[in-house]
Amino acid sequence: MPELPEVETLRRDLEARVLGRRITSCAVSADAPRLVQLVTRDEFCRQLRGRAIAGLRRRGKYLIVDLDDGRAWVIHRRMSGNLLYRAPDDAPDAFTRAVFGLDDGHELRWTDLRKFGTMWLVEDATMVMESLGPEPLDAAFTPGVLRERAGRRSAPVKAVLLDQTVLAGMGNLYADEALHHARIHPLRPANRLRAAEFERLHAGILAALRMGIEGRGSSLGTTLRDHINLDGAPGASQETVRAYGREGEPCYACGTLMRRIKVRGRSSVFCPRCQPAPRAGRGATAARRKRAAPKRRPA
Repeated sequence: MPELPEVETLRRDLEARVLGRRITSCAVSADAPRLVQLVTRDEFCRQLRGRAIAGLRRRGKYLIVDLDDGRAWVIHRRMSGNLLYRAPDDAPDAFTRAVFGLDDGHELRWTDLRKFGTMWLVEDATMVMESLGPEPLDAAFTPGVLRERAGRRSAPVKAVLLDQTVLAGMGNLYADEALHHARIHPLRPANRLRAAEFERLHAGILAALRMGIEGRGSSLGTTLRDHINLDGAPGASQETVRAYGREGEPCYACGTLMRRIKVRGRSSVFCPRCQPAPRAGRGATAARRKRAAPKRRPA
């Protein structure tokens, strides 16, 4: 799934190509029934045609296209949604679900293999994403903020990082990278982390996300990649990961073979030496001792 770095890469590319351009045409396929939210496909296109692109922002995994009439065109790529900048005579792109014509003669093609992507045309973008947590790349996001947001949760820290109400934009790949950087096991309860560990985790989150942006996102899996950039090229961040997808390979830090477990249904790769497993609490230890104690026979 495109995460914060993939959406930020797309935002930057769009800003260089389409800022100030006017949308001259809009066509949404009936084969994408959930793409347009709140209004019909025809009404969505009617309202979008003629509008100029005044700005481009990102909030978590959401792309926000500010329009010249003050409204926002909000896009969530979900599992496999991509925007491609094409000339009209370029070869067709597989799984194209919508096409937006621009006044420079180019077009934006929305491709989506799984058809989970969504778009809104709204007066205020916050109405779509009001429950999101803080932006991890903002200066206001500090180790103290991370501790305040996550430190009250008893869930595994990996699951807490994936909760968009705690922190906006994090996904499976970059959470694995952040935890490996911080030397924290994915099953550690978030409320059991010490202040120094939140410092390391904060640094790990920033390092993982910046790695993703520098590599122009991560493209994984088959030739039908879930993430491709505006020009159709794959990202390269998967070539520099230190944890994600490296089960059975040696840890770059210590040489121990990386292991994979499931955390709340999500695959998680970690180093068992650099990221030691959490110790059982006193209650769990006492329960194990009680079960292990020999039973006394009645006199």
